[in-house]
Amino acid sequence: IIMRNPALNHIRLLQHVFVAVMCSLAFFQLEPDKEKDMAGTLFLMVVLTSLFGLFNNIQVIPTELPLFAREYRSGAYYILTWFFSKVFTEIPASAVLPLIFNTICFFTVFEVTNAVKFGYIWIICYLTVQASTAVAFFASVLGWTPLNALALSPAFYAPSFIFSGQFILIENVREYMEIFQILSFLRYGHEGAIIVFFGHYGGDTYALNGNATIATLTMDEDALWNKDLPALVGITGMYYILALILLYTRTHFRI
Repeated sequence: IIMRNPALNHIRLLQHVFVAVMCSLAFFQLEPDKEKDMAGTLFLMVVLTSLFGLFNNIQVIPTELPLFAREYRSGAYYILTWFFSKVFTEIPASAVLPLIFNTICFFTVFEVTNAVKFGYIWIICYLTVQASTAVAFFASVLGWTPLNALALSPAFYAPSFIFSGQFILIENVREYMEIFQILSFLRYGHEGAIIVFFGHYGGDTYALNGNATIATLTMDEDALWNKDLPALVGITGMYYILALILLYTRTHFRI
């Protein structure tokens, strides 16, 4: 996709730059006592980059599935070869585009030049994009056509968005809804970004009441390495494995 369609790459780049500039203008140079606005900006950085990862793939992958199925049945492709080629092809874009987006937002919205905090937040956004891309793969194989895959995408993204920790505090989620919170990749991306920025990763926090903000959102500063980053990797792997199993089932048994 990246090499064969340069026009698509230009659109994706412009998409990231335009939205990043809009966010920068809306939250330009927040003062240290604007913790609520800072937290909202961090949430938008995680959500918007993940949305780009979801929708930029969910409308492209299904267009290649019927051709792949025919080639596979004729013996031209192995499922694993095609699948992992698609996964690895998206890695450069998943890393570079969030880097551009975060560079524009981070250094214009926050009056801070802490490279360590910026690097952590970029890694968190990258892993969140990888998770949303894996969801796009699964929804694409499940829907098989671009229209069906696009119709299925809200069913996978909306629960992650609702239980991201931005609207309902983590500790207030009802027990029978905890499964949605556990599988919410946005929850881990959001929490990780909040912990890094308001905590002491890479030095003291820029905000006046960083620790209080973390406590108000019922988050734990130790959760970054103990929970958030491993969860993002695990959810990404889970959706890729499910997509691979479903792809094999649909092509091999002509479902």
